[in-house]
Amino acid sequence: MKKSIRQALIVSAAAVLLGSMAGCSESAQQNSSDSMESQAQVIRVGFVYPKSGVYSSYGEYTEEITQYAINQVNEKGLEVDGKDAEIVLVTADSGSDPEQAKKAAKELISEKGVDIMITSKTADTTVPVSKVCEKSHVLCLSVDTPDEAWAVDTHQYSFHAGFDTNTELTTFLSAWEQTDNTNKRVGIMHQNDSEGAAIDTALPDFAEEHGYVAYDPGSYQGGQQDFSNIIENLKNQQVTILAGVMSNSDFQTFYQQLENNGYLGAIKVITIGKAALFKDNIEDLNLNGICTEVWWNGDFPTSSSINEMTSQDLADEFTRLTGEEEVPSTAGYDYANVEILYNVLKEAGTLNTDKLVSTAKELDVETIIGTVDYNEQNYSVQGLACGQWVYDTINKDWSLNVISADLVDGLEAESRLSVLEAFD
Repeated sequence: MKKSIRQALIVSAAAVLLGSMAGCSESAQQNSSDSMESQAQVIRVGFVYPKSGVYSSYGEYTEEITQYAINQVNEKGLEVDGKDAEIVLVTADSGSDPEQAKKAAKELISEKGVDIMITSKTADTTVPVSKVCEKSHVLCLSVDTPDEAWAVDTHQYSFHAGFDTNTELTTFLSAWEQTDNTNKRVGIMHQNDSEGAAIDTALPDFAEEHGYVAYDPGSYQGGQQDFSNIIENLKNQQVTILAGVMSNSDFQTFYQQLENNGYLGAIKVITIGKAALFKDNIEDLNLNGICTEVWWNGDFPTSSSINEMTSQDLADEFTRLTGEEEVPSTAGYDYANVEILYNVLKEAGTLNTDKLVSTAKELDVETIIGTVDYNEQNYSVQGLACGQWVYDTINKDWSLNVISADLVDGLEAESRLSVLEAFD
């Protein structure tokens, strides 16, 4: 996706002079007091996400959609602590790195004085940001990291909306079940991080329950350049299905070595989370038919709790704002993060942290990504569909086709699994 010019974050906060001026009448002083009392209360919302680094593709257009949703809230109106309130977004770059994410969150709290934090885009950002907020007693609202990867710690001030591992694996299963051309042996591709650990822990039992055999060829280090041992292990086990969670850059390296090894032809289904979410990330692969989870799209039968706009309306607005025809799943979650913020603030009616936390715990709201209802571990499980990237040789373009939508009420699959094939 091409970078668009980021929308200016324009916030008016007119300064009001205190005290009396020489020669001013008592009436003029009263008018000045009335003016000060009528000002909107500014709510500073910190936002940490990856503007750079390995997950920068997740962050493309994130600020535009987030600010778009905040503009809707400000236009609708919000009252906090007895005053009209206006939300101001203060952003920081996580650099796709946990340590930088932690540093960014600390600076937003201690130096920028944010009242509330929001964050998103993989566990490398959301987990360290929530840890900082826990220590600082600042409400943190996050989205789109797999739930178990986020819930590695106990949370009091942090709340999360994402999909859980069972939901992700169920969408992968829907792809496996659409072909009888496998030996039902699944290779688990996973990095040695919290997201990789979550799927590596869950997949063996899940596979066995559904008549498959899962094989772990070994974890890998993020940024690894040599996957030869893992590929040999997959070959020795005659794996025909690949499943797991990988960054796009790691998957690119792995895929090229898989192809060079000559083993790609034996793989019948590839269901890899995270690596294939965006069109830009799969265009260079020349691999037709890779499957991924679909977090959200314009066909979701959901609507905004801010102003009732539909998912299709939001998809259309994304295209208008960015000029991009392909609307990423992340757009719905970027918008929903602000929806959650809006509903917590609206119901709490205050910036008192204890009240904000108690309100979030009781939140049950329909959003653009479905029902958000936090459990005892402070996370909400969202629905997923299964999608497959298919290249249209006539229009010379890629499309993400929904091939299974059983976990999203009202969403229909538009096609079935196509054959996995590498282009020459």
